Amino acid sequence: MLDWLAVDFMEHGWRLKRLHKQIMTSTVYRQSSRRTRELDRLDPDNLLLARMSIRRLESEALRDAILAISGSMNSGMYGEPVSVMEDSVGQIVLGKENLDGERKPTKTIDLEGEQFRRSLYVQVRRTRPLGVLETFDVPVMTPNCSKRASSNVAPQSLMLMNSDFVVQYSERLAERIAAEAGPDRRSQVLRAWQLAYGVKPAAEVMDELMVFVERQTAAFGRVKRKDDSATPGKLAMASLCQALISANRFLYID
Repeated sequence: MLDWLAVDFMEHGWRLKRLHKQIMTSTVYRQSSRRTRELDRLDPDNLLLARMSIRRLESEALRDAILAISGSMNSGMYGEPVSVMEDSVGQIVLGKENLDGERKPTKTIDLEGEQFRRSLYVQVRRTRPLGVLETFDVPVMTPNCSKRASSNVAPQSLMLMNSDFVVQYSERLAERIAAEAGPDRRSQVLRAWQLAYGVKPAAEVMDELMVFVERQTAAFGRVKRKDDSATPGKLAMASLCQALISANRFLYID
């Protein structure tokens, strides 16, 4: 197949756009990952491409997807890379280093929206891989990377549960939903699902989501907080948004 594509590519003037269109409109490329007993019998290991193999979003694409649905993404092109630094606990995050005489972080320097740029523009330093990208198999350039690894390990789930990045953008997504869907809770839940997955939820799924939000609202209502602006309802919606981002449906491509 590759030999045929190579010959066809040369015979049609080395036109990349035509090659991309030919591949992407092919039957094999457009297959879903849905499994059936018949396909499992004929091609159990998927060696004959009977279906599309399940594929997780690359680390950069995952971060970009979270930025996009939260309404935070800065889609500006070109320019300087977004710098990385070590925070007070040793984690690599976006930011410009501002150290005191003992080389300890001091006042944070405002990145003026650059922190919302696509992962393509994040500075790559071999000794300082961005934490959120490293967890989901960012290419290790030591000394080079000929093939990207794809793992499925516990730290990935833990990062989605506890990472400041995921928590922050879950809250941003909840704020976007409240602004777009209005005060009606059901409309907010529907909008959250549509932004995360691009489709409407089934009726029974919608009912389960509403029950989840109601229980979370009640649970947060029993906790005393110093920040009065974070109402139980807002916290419950942020919790729902985090659950949607952490689900396999968001992480994997069908």
